[in-house]
Amino acid sequence: MSIVSLIKKSLRAKFTLVLFAVGLVPIVSSGLFYYHAAKDALFQNVFKELKWTLGEVSHQVETHFTDAGKDLLIASKNTAFTMYFLDPDRRGYWVSEQERTLKHLRGIYPDIIDEACYIEASGKEVSRIVLDRVTPHAELSSSEERAVFFARSFEMDEGEVFQGRPTISEDTKRWVTPNATPIVVAGKKVAILHFEVNMRYFQRLLKRAINPDRGYGFILNDSGEFMANTVMDIGESAPFPKAITEKTPEGLKKIYKRMMNGENGIEEFVSGNDVYYAIFRPVETGYIKGHNENRWAIAYVLPGDKVYVELSFLRHEMIAVALTTALILVLAYAIGNYFTRPIRELAAATHSVAAGEMPRLDVTRNDEIGDLSGSFNLMVEAIKKRDSELRELARTDGLTGLYNNKHFKTELDKEVKSALRFGRPLSLIMADLDAFKNYNDVNGHLQGDAALKRVADLIMECCRDVDIVARYGGEEFAVLLRECKLEAAVKVAERIRKRIEGEVFPNEEMQPGGEFTLSIGVSEADREVLTGEELIETADKALYRAKEMGGNRISIGRKEV
Repeated sequence: MSIVSLIKKSLRAKFTLVLFAVGLVPIVSSGLFYYHAAKDALFQNVFKELKWTLGEVSHQVETHFTDAGKDLLIASKNTAFTMYFLDPDRRGYWVSEQERTLKHLRGIYPDIIDEACYIEASGKEVSRIVLDRVTPHAELSSSEERAVFFARSFEMDEGEVFQGRPTISEDTKRWVTPNATPIVVAGKKVAILHFEVNMRYFQRLLKRAINPDRGYGFILNDSGEFMANTVMDIGESAPFPKAITEKTPEGLKKIYKRMMNGENGIEEFVSGNDVYYAIFRPVETGYIKGHNENRWAIAYVLPGDKVYVELSFLRHEMIAVALTTALILVLAYAIGNYFTRPIRELAAATHSVAAGEMPRLDVTRNDEIGDLSGSFNLMVEAIKKRDSELRELARTDGLTGLYNNKHFKTELDKEVKSALRFGRPLSLIMADLDAFKNYNDVNGHLQGDAALKRVADLIMECCRDVDIVARYGGEEFAVLLRECKLEAAVKVAERIRKRIEGEVFPNEEMQPGGEFTLSIGVSEADREVLTGEELIETADKALYRAKEMGGNRISIGRKEV
């Protein structure tokens, strides 16, 4: 008897078939549907994670090139590099200032910058630091024009940076990427400022970012060479490994070639009996004006069994799907939220850093995510410290330590507008040393510099913490007095004048009048003096009157109508 005949004749068979149809079939069907749906969703989620990780690592590499260029441009604005040409009589002093600046930069980035140097257009090195050692003058090279990056650097305009391909450093004998920008004096390119960045930085960055238990990553250049790779040790001086060899699987060769062409995508390839997935994208390096010769791409590779590792458990537990679905959903939500919440916070914080903010994460975990959050906080603190130090270098005078002219004028405009808007008193003192040229001629520029530094210290001692004290230029100083009326400002000026007059300077008896003195002009922001320029102009005119009256005195400025 056939099965069809049995079903037709047997009520028990029909009832069994109905139970099977309304019971077991939906459970099995829903289990199979859930299995395939989960497989696809798992695949998508894994690659979302891969894309996020790859994007973060790529962003750090791109930020490295951008920050290296920015820091190089900021450092090139230090007066020590231009004054070397503008003040040839004091070149020894400016070289020492250059060495101090280069040593400071090396101290900020000890694991990144191997070498920093200042090179004249003739190819002669003026100053250099290699690792933590300042190079003695006798060891400086006079033929740097032979270097590959040298001529390309002079092709850049002012404010542009040349970032060359990796090269073996002549000093450290290991791979570095050269970064250089021209120094322009009076419209002429007279020198370059040059950094050498250690290539091991990218190897360390990649190994920190990619979990080796999950997959591996690498950085490839447009010549098909590995710049960094988490599964192979790339030596500091050995040739970069070639990606495409006779043993390279055809599918992987195709991925390498696409990366070398600057493409991005997700590809599957087979190596041996195993399936792998690779997600890749080019590294963008054009955020700084100038030219970057490096054409890199970054990839994250994941074994196929890692993609579906969670699915293998699901495959053997399909029978229990109906009973455990609710529990799985609750656990999945709780665990997923536990793991993804700090990642979302870290992603949001990273975007904030890109927007110029410096947030700090609350680290409450002791696992890898907690370590990553802690590393992020350390990175933010390092960036804040670096930015603070660079800003301080940009706004202070290298000799006296006072604010420089540019920063003073910026603060002056803000303070004048605030004082006039809110009706607050604001006064300005302009002071100029009497017969300072005579002092320089008699005692020499080094002694003159020492006198300027001492005068700056004495003025600071006579002022409040809220006052803005600056070296206005040469032997002229400016003091901006917040919440200070003209009468009180005159008292401060008299205190400064007496303090300088009473100080004993070397050989001051050779000065006209036998003393080292200064003249002072004082002005106040009011209805007649409405702008920073007018405030300076009235103080300057008063200063000139004090000079014309014999010096070592105070004159009060009034705007001429």
